[in-house]
Amino acid sequence: MKHYTSHSLAVLATLAAFGASAEESAPERSSRWGLGLGAIASDNPYAGRGARFTPFPLITYDSKRFFFQGITAGIHVLDTSALEIDLIVEANFDGIDADQFGARELAENGIDRDLLSDRKDSADAGFDVSFEGRYGELKFQALADVLDASGGYEVSASYGYPLPLGERLVLTPTIGARWLSADRADYNYGILDEEVARGVRNYRPGDAIIPEVGIDVTYSFSSRWLLLGNVKYRSLPSELEDSPLLDSDQSVRLFIGVMRAF
Repeated sequence: MKHYTSHSLAVLATLAAFGASAEESAPERSSRWGLGLGAIASDNPYAGRGARFTPFPLITYDSKRFFFQGITAGIHVLDTSALEIDLIVEANFDGIDADQFGARELAENGIDRDLLSDRKDSADAGFDVSFEGRYGELKFQALADVLDASGGYEVSASYGYPLPLGERLVLTPTIGARWLSADRADYNYGILDEEVARGVRNYRPGDAIIPEVGIDVTYSFSSRWLLLGNVKYRSLPSELEDSPLLDSDQSVRLFIGVMRAF
């Protein structure tokens, strides 16, 4: 499993891409690029995975109609100063190869790693809705697996309230939750049919809700350079916590990056 979500990075990348043109209203803004470098430090609830560090480039493009943000591309259906609706397609890196699990940790859970199959990466399509007002920003997203790795879908909602600290620094605490359909949760956290046929004990959690809290940080060095940061904590519900593929019921992810808007 990769150690970041495309949605969170897209939010941060958007901040950078438009940091230099905050005075423009959304419908009137011109096409803009953002280039930079970021890194993710994250632990992982999968048995034996442990903490990982992943550097990657930050590349964004946005125009009145089309946008590209890291691993997400889409079309602005509606884009006003308060409401934004986007159709999106994005890579889904929730897959994990069987040999990336810890054999000893799985054995403690009664699982033989050699009997497991890979969980494949995929691609999702869906829509984003964002509403921004004086009381903060509310986001809603719905995604479906279009390459049929899991055949499932998820719906998420989050709320954030920006807290300016001076002219350059903004902290945005966030709270939200993701709902995973049964197919999606069973694929990522359960035991697959072919694994059951090999003798692995059956486990299917069914649909699940994953709560999360976090904080976004942006610091403007100048009109075009930004430092971006994000910390997110997730706590898995009991139906996922009981999965024999996991050795933890929580995860913490730290993102940091620097970007220049053009």
